[in-house]
Amino acid sequence: MVESNTSTIKELERSSSDHSDRITELENLISTLNDHLTHLDAKCEDLEGRSRRNNIRLVGLPEGSEGSRPTEYVAQLLQEKGQPPRPLVIRVHYFHVRTEILQRAAKLSPLNYDGKRLSIFADYTTAVAKKRSAFRDVKRVLHSCPGVRFGLVFPAVLRITTADGVSHKFVEPSVALDFICKNVKSTETVHSKKYFSP
Repeated sequence: MVESNTSTIKELERSSSDHSDRITELENLISTLNDHLTHLDAKCEDLEGRSRRNNIRLVGLPEGSEGSRPTEYVAQLLQEKGQPPRPLVIRVHYFHVRTEILQRAAKLSPLNYDGKRLSIFADYTTAVAKKRSAFRDVKRVLHSCPGVRFGLVFPAVLRITTADGVSHKFVEPSVALDFICKNVKSTETVHSKKYFSP
């Protein structure tokens, strides 16, 4: 009887050990799959962002005003107004042309067409646009820093060039703000109500 019980216990222990090993294998497999999914999500986001690289988004154009030949209409409109338009996505053949359009639009802002305000932006994915907008307040602070140049590098990296010509890159707005506090402006000025809402 004791031998039988001992044998049964050993079998149960062996079975339990097998189940434990299988559970560990499944957990490892799930972890690996999650890593692959995260990598695929990042890759898809990157590919979508790259596919929009030559796009610009014109906002404010009245519905239907482009008629049946939107390409010719927009080309003429951009030449006449410097840059303009309702969410209308335009694919530009060359990246440098797209950059020039955005730069001219910024210089000529505000833009108007038949009495309506027009806006022009780069065409980013929702995720990239959110990351870039997170730097809005930091850029507002930098605008008041003499001798400092800055800009956002795709997808959302803030590059700051200080008055001494040294460049610094930041992917987190809070880290960039901390750098500004310590190296560019006084903490009191940066955190004043002039720049940030309470």
